[in-house]
Amino acid sequence: MNKRQRKKYRLGEFQELGFELGFCTPADWSDDEQLDFWDAAIAQIEALGLAIGGGTGTCWDVYVSSLAERGTVSPAQRDALLDWLAAQPGVSDVRAGPLEDAWHDGAPVRTPAA
Repeated sequence: MNKRQRKKYRLGEFQELGFELGFCTPADWSDDEQLDFWDAAIAQIEALGLAIGGGTGTCWDVYVSSLAERGTVSPAQRDALLDWLAAQPGVSDVRAGPLEDAWHDGAPVRTPAA
């Protein structure tokens, strides 16, 4: 596969990574508490250059990817988001999957050459 094709299909050096994330918020939070949490969470997620999408309720299962049009999530971004969530009062059961190919299910994660 040539470079143009690898870029088009987001393979090889153009691979983009993301990860699954789950956490719970208290069922007894008021609407204002939920809004305050999500305002802060969205600000933190965007500040890290990330985007999320997924389910709702008191326990959330979301997918985290890069906010950039052609970007990837780094281990440092993943760790920073997990640390931030774990430090939030009331947030529990913070769990995350490994970085994985965001476009091709089951594709091996490319390790950049040193």
